[in-house]
This record gives sequence, structure tokens and C-alpha cells, in this order.
Amino acid sequence: MNNLSLLDEIIESCKQAIRINPDDAEAYYILGDTYYMSGRYQDAIEPYKQAVRINPYDAETHCNLGRTCCNLDRYQEAIEACKQAIRVNPDYAVAHYTLGIAYGGLGRYQDAIEACKQAIRVRPDYARAHCNLGVAYLGTGDKGSALEEYKILKTLDPERANELFTLIE
Repeated sequence: MNNLSLLDEIIESCKQAIRINPDDAEAYYILGDTYYMSGRYQDAIEPYKQAVRINPYDAETHCNLGRTCCNLDRYQEAIEACKQAIRVNPDYAVAHYTLGIAYGGLGRYQDAIEACKQAIRVRPDYARAHCNLGVAYLGTGDKGSALEEYKILKTLDPERANELFTLIE
């Protein structure tokens, strides 16, 4: 069985579970994640929305909705979803990081900087947040601060550090 048919099988299983129990937040969540993993971002939106409608206290689902919206360049929706995730769990570093991505997508680099700094406060070794913080600094023209993030990244994630350095040059 190839990977695509396995994902299709999971999608069908989730749909069947939802038909049996339309209030199964976990089935909607898994359906959204499976669509996301398949690159079907548009299809992932509605299952995530249904999951948070049923269980509004699931920070991870709000965040995944935000991440998916970012992949579709729907940054304002992503911001709203990430802020909701943060309201549910203020220490959810991934939600702060994803919020930073969404702000950056709108060119709101100062807001992106603050969101990434918050992600790093929660999880100091979060390489993706350091990288995005460096990118946000570049968006404001602050090469010096971007280089500081590069130095931190060299020990956390050398490959990501090289990606950031390429942008700095």
C-alpha cells in the first residue's frame, strides 16, 4: 500500500466516524491533519473549524488551523486562529511561532518579532522561531539582530542557520 492510498484510507475512516458521530472533534482533527499532510490545505480548513467548534479549548487544533491558513496566504484568519490557541494555552510556543509567520506574511514585521520572541521565551531552543525571528528582523532592515539569531541557530540547527545566512547576505 503506498502512502497516498493510506492517507485516502484515513480520510475515508474519518468521514465514516463523522457520519456515525457528527460531534467527534478528534475525527475532524485527524481529517484536517490528513488533508494537510496530503497538501490539500483548502480541504483541511473546514474539518479544523468543525473540530474547534466542537472543542474550542483545543489549542493545537486552533494552531493547526492557523498554520493551514498561512499556507493558503490567508494570514488574517491565521492570526485569529493563533490568537485563539494562545488564549487557550498562553505557553504554546508553536502558536506564537505560527502567529509570527502570519504577521510576517502581512508585512507586520514588528508584530512578527514580538510573536517569535514570545515563542522563544516559552521554548528557548525553538530553532524555527529563531529563524523566523531573524527573517522578521530582516523585514525591518535590522541585519545586526538577524545575525544574532544566525549565531544562535548555528548551534541549534546548522542547516536552518545556513538558510537564514543566505537571506542575510
